[in-house]
Amino acid sequence: MTTGDELLLLAMVPGRQRIRIRSDNRLRYALRISELANLCHAGRTAVGRRRIEVLDTRPVEDRRLNNVLQGLGAATPPPGLKDWLRRTPRSLTVEYLSRLEDQKAVRVRRWRDSSGRTRNDILSLDMPRRQALLTRLDSVVRSGSARSTADRDVTLAVLAQAAGLAPAAYPGLRGIIDRRRMAALAATHRLTPAAAGAVPVADVELAAALTTGADVLTRQLLGELSDLYADFTTGGHDLGHGLDSGGWSEGGAGGTGHHGDGHADW
Repeated sequence: MTTGDELLLLAMVPGRQRIRIRSDNRLRYALRISELANLCHAGRTAVGRRRIEVLDTRPVEDRRLNNVLQGLGAATPPPGLKDWLRRTPRSLTVEYLSRLEDQKAVRVRRWRDSSGRTRNDILSLDMPRRQALLTRLDSVVRSGSARSTADRDVTLAVLAQAAGLAPAAYPGLRGIIDRRRMAALAATHRLTPAAAGAVPVADVELAAALTTGADVLTRQLLGELSDLYADFTTGGHDLGHGLDSGGWSEGGAGGTGHHGDGHADW
C-alpha cells in the first residue's frame, strides 16, 4: 500500500448499518500530497520553495506513482507545489477506492441512480488490515515524538490529521487523548514563515530538500495542504461551497461522503 491507500483506509469508518468515508472534501488533496511524499521518500523528487523537481526518472514499484512521476518529469517548466496541488483531479478518491478494491481491502457495489450518476456502496472492509494500520499510527501518535519512527508513518499521521481523519482513527470519548496527541504531533510539523524563508533558492534549494530529511519535508507538505484548506474555508466550515468535491453526496457532521441512506455518490 502507498500512503494514499492507507489514508483512504483510515478514512473508512465502520458503522452498524454502513461504512462511511470521513472528510471527503479534504481527502483528495491529502491523497495528492501523499503521492508526492512517497516519491520524495523514494528519492525520485524534491520539493523546493518554487518548484517540484524530478531527480530520478527510474520507475518505482507502484504504477500510479510512476504515472505521477512521469507527469512531473514532462512538465515544462516544473510546477510549483501550490499550483500542482490545486490541480488535483476530482476523481482521485474514486481512483483510490478502486485501488483498495483491487487489493481486496474493500468490497464495493456500484450502481446508477435515476439521474444517471454512479454511486458506490462500500459493502465490506478488511478490518484486520485497517487495525494493523492503526497499530502503526499508534507507534507515532503515542510515542510523543516523531523520532525513531518510520518516515512514512510520520507522514501518514500528519496528513491524516490535516485531512480531519483523527476522529476516524480514534473515535468517541475513548479517542480524545489520542486525537489531542495527533493534533500536537501535526502542530510540531507546521512550517513557520521564518523557517520557510531559511530555505535556499535556485538549484541549491533542491540539494537542501534532499538533505533535510522527512521531518522538514512533512512540514513543507503540511504547510501547503493547510494553506489550501484555509483558502477554501468560509464561515468556519471545512471547505467553501465553491470547492466542488466532484459529485460526492453531502454527508453529515464530519463529512462522511454518504447520504443518510448509506450510499456514497461519487
